[in-house]
Parts: sequence; structure tokens; C-alpha cells
Amino acid sequence: MLELYEPGSEAAWLRSFRFALEVRPRFAETDALGHVSNTVYATYWELARLRYLEAIGEADDAPKRILAFNHMAVEITTRMMRPCYYDEELLVHARIAALGRSSMTTEYALSAPETEEIRAIARIIVVATNGDGAIPWTPGQRAKLEVFEGRAL
Repeated sequence: MLELYEPGSEAAWLRSFRFALEVRPRFAETDALGHVSNTVYATYWELARLRYLEAIGEADDAPKRILAFNHMAVEITTRMMRPCYYDEELLVHARIAALGRSSMTTEYALSAPETEEIRAIARIIVVATNGDGAIPWTPGQRAKLEVFEGRAL
């Protein structure tokens, strides 16, 4: 089972994220019971990753738009903990947990902003690709990501 924080340290774990994006589930994203469908969570994770990388911006030594768009998810692990509902205000928190030669391990949390109640968590591994294969992160990309995260990756 996916566990990204120690029990009882949820609030501190959420505060360790430097990026969050507001989402409001649309009616079409709910199932017959009125919960956000399990198929939608990966869409929230992807949207947060794209917005996170767009907020950082491109490095000078990289082709344009490589950070945000040239990735392929190779592993997605999601743990849904509490239901989410139509039109409720939620925050999708995103961060980079580790950076490999051409891969990136990202972590996510979906929370209710008023209570900091965590509704779902995820860990996703993506690989930077040019369509022909994996491509390594440039020194400029690594530097930008580390500055944003405030730590070595």
C-alpha cells in the first residue's frame, strides 16, 4: 500500500509541497454514487504535473516545452483515501521526489483546503522522451527543478 508520510504527520507533509493547483470536480467526473470516479484521479495528477512544470519554466539549455510535455508515465500508483464530490474545492499538491538520468518520480496529494484532509495520494514515475527513446535532463533543467524544490534531487 502506498504510504508517503508517517501517520499523524499529514499536515506537515502537505506543507512540504511548494506547488498546489485548485480543482473543482465536474459533474461528468463523478460516478453513479456521486463520488469522483477513480478514472479521473490520474487526470488531476497529470494536470498538476503540467502546471507545476509550466510554473517553473524552461531552462536555457533545453529545447522549448520539453519540461512540460515530453514525458511518458511508466508507473502510476494512486491510493484513494476519502471520497471527493462534484464541485467541491480541492487542491492538488505536486512535487518532485527524485530525479534520475531521464526519469522523474513525482508525488501528489489531493486535499480539502479548509481542513487539510487528504483525500488521495499518488506516486508517478515519468520518463523524458523525444519519441525515439529516453533523453537525459540537461544541467539547466536539473538546476531549475532543484531551485524550485529547495533541495538537491
